[in-house]
Amino acid sequence: MYRSYYRRHMIKSTIIIIFLFAFAIVSTYLIYHNFSNEREKDVDTGEMEVIFHSKDGNKINLTKFNPVSDAVGLSSTEYDFTVKNSTDNSVRYKIILDDNIKRIQKDNCGDYIIPKDLLKLCLRINHQTPVAMILSEYQDNVLYEDTLEANSEEDYSIRLWAINNDFVIDRNSHYHAIIKVIEEGE
Repeated sequence: MYRSYYRRHMIKSTIIIIFLFAFAIVSTYLIYHNFSNEREKDVDTGEMEVIFHSKDGNKINLTKFNPVSDAVGLSSTEYDFTVKNSTDNSVRYKIILDDNIKRIQKDNCGDYIIPKDLLKLCLRINHQTPVAMILSEYQDNVLYEDTLEANSEEDYSIRLWAINNDFVIDRNSHYHAIIKVIEEGE
């Protein structure tokens, strides 16, 4: 009698341990796979490859934020990406920040868009000293133009914040943009 009880108990325990072990392996794989897919978004522009290191990829979505000083803005959320040229030729390109029309229409926030005169953008190239300018000062939304030498890469980070001035920004104000890297000739 004790033997059959002991055997049944061992079989149940073994099945539970195998199930928990399999569940742990599958869960770990799914969590890792999910986070690795969300972290880096590759965009192939033709000659170059652009890797966005944030979960939102090349999209900037600023909602419910207040005007801040430059010191606070320079510590705000950073949108990082890397531009790689794996070819044997140098490639001329430019980085553009365009309005994300699809997201604006989806959120129905056209009346709450913050004017570009009230936004400040900081662009940092390869961990050099950042340059901060009012967003409307960029000609044709072009943040940066350069030539990337053969088999090289450059890292970029963008920070965006509402400037602290006398103009009152509604707390429901939004700004939606897309970071684009465009090769010359496209």
